[in-house]
Amino acid sequence: MNDVASFKEIGFLSEHCSHGDFATEIKQSSHYMACMDLNKLAQQILNHCHIHPDDEKEVYLTLHFQRMLSHFQSIVIMSERGMTHQVEVMTRCMLELLINLVAYHQNADVLNAMIVGNDDQRREVLIKLLNEQERTPTFTTSEMTYLTDVINSADSIDREDIHVFMKAELAGLLNEYRTTYQLLSESVHSSLHSLQADLEVDEQSDSIIGINTCADHQDRLSSLMLAAADYLVSGIEIILQLHKQSDQSNALENVKQQLQNVWQHTVVKVSHR
Repeated sequence: MNDVASFKEIGFLSEHCSHGDFATEIKQSSHYMACMDLNKLAQQILNHCHIHPDDEKEVYLTLHFQRMLSHFQSIVIMSERGMTHQVEVMTRCMLELLINLVAYHQNADVLNAMIVGNDDQRREVLIKLLNEQERTPTFTTSEMTYLTDVINSADSIDREDIHVFMKAELAGLLNEYRTTYQLLSESVHSSLHSLQADLEVDEQSDSIIGINTCADHQDRLSSLMLAAADYLVSGIEIILQLHKQSDQSNALENVKQQLQNVWQHTVVKVSHR
């Protein structure tokens, strides 16, 4: 592959995407530098995790965190190249991992039912969730119907039957699931609305004049990178509790303050879909 090939010739694989003006602008931004500092801290924490194979919670929560971190690193790389929709996909993947991580951390019975539990144990988890919903309802009618149908089904209850919205409720992240998760899912599933976002439309005639093939602004990327950073911070906080790395607490607080300062100067670009 020719290293000097242009974007027009080989698309996002062009070296220009990672070394051109847009990439330079990204790398010099405050949100990029904050994410790089967070990544360095997260990698250090992961490197110092001591895994005990007989501790299933420790093993599986650390696996979730490791995958979150690799997703975050891919987000940074793709942001340099202006791959906005791909960053949306990975940010959604990070959010789903965070939902699992928090749900498993806060609910030992859920973790056990998902990892080594049998059909009956998973049904018990769902019955408990149903009882809580009857006391304090947060699910929609369709979600309650799905939950009830799974519990009453004569079929075995697989891990996939414990849907993301259930784990989001258990994690206290149902609002994030209903808003950010659903919006980012537009890109994951390449919905019509998501695809139409790449159209270039004449403001006067409202006619299509072209297709936008790459990002030409930082607004959307900056808010996505900072959202992903927030998810990673939440993951780090759980891992620090799990692995007793109290010596990293001050470093984490410093990075959190850095991210907060950047957020205060970031205009969130709303996607009109």
